[in-house]
Amino acid sequence: MLLESERLSNGERATVTLKGTKEGLLLLLDDQAELSRLLEDLDSLLNGEKKSFFSGPGVAISIDYGNRQLSSEHDYELIKILHLLMEKDNLFIKEWGPSTLAKRSLFENQKTNVRQTLWKGTIRAGQKMVFDGDVVIIGDVNPGGEVQATGDIYCLGRLRGIAHAGILGDWSTIIAAAEFSPMQIRIADMMSSAPESPKRALKTTMEFAYLSEEGIAIDKLDTLHNWTMKVRLEKEHSQ
Repeated sequence: MLLESERLSNGERATVTLKGTKEGLLLLLDDQAELSRLLEDLDSLLNGEKKSFFSGPGVAISIDYGNRQLSSEHDYELIKILHLLMEKDNLFIKEWGPSTLAKRSLFENQKTNVRQTLWKGTIRAGQKMVFDGDVVIIGDVNPGGEVQATGDIYCLGRLRGIAHAGILGDWSTIIAAAEFSPMQIRIADMMSSAPESPKRALKTTMEFAYLSEEGIAIDKLDTLHNWTMKVRLEKEHSQ
């Protein structure tokens, strides 16, 4: 879990929960809570003590409202919820609805017992961090810094150092970042250095690197589902 709305003094559970996923961020709205309460809790999460979390590089966010039955009488609260999110310049709404792809992917990963780590902070020059399983980095990887993982690497900041996914040989792992300008990336035993390119703005579409037949390739993160399905089919055929 990344963040959740504050629990009330009477012991009521949080109604708004934010998680990191392969596609960016997933906002889970309690389908049993009153919409007015959701609106208050979301405002508190986005603009309260934790508001610094919602600044920096652009990132896609999926909003999942569970099994809630919506009607026209809920239009005001729904518009206000979307307005609160759109006020954050670095959040880009990718999905809105029940049983979003981001939520299904999250629960699928949990079922396969893939270890997932949340790292909040900057990996600076000279630092080398190694993780077992997937890692979501809430921060930057600076030039001279290095991150390694046996699984996937997701950097919700600027990736400007070295990243090595699948260090035990898993060719299906990926490396994703909000700003993708690494010194070097590696997937399993394949390596690629970043080409010379003009400096890009921070608020850009998230990208990910994967291992193709021609070597390491880079694409927009919204195509990740297609890549995941391709890998799954290849693994099934090889069994």
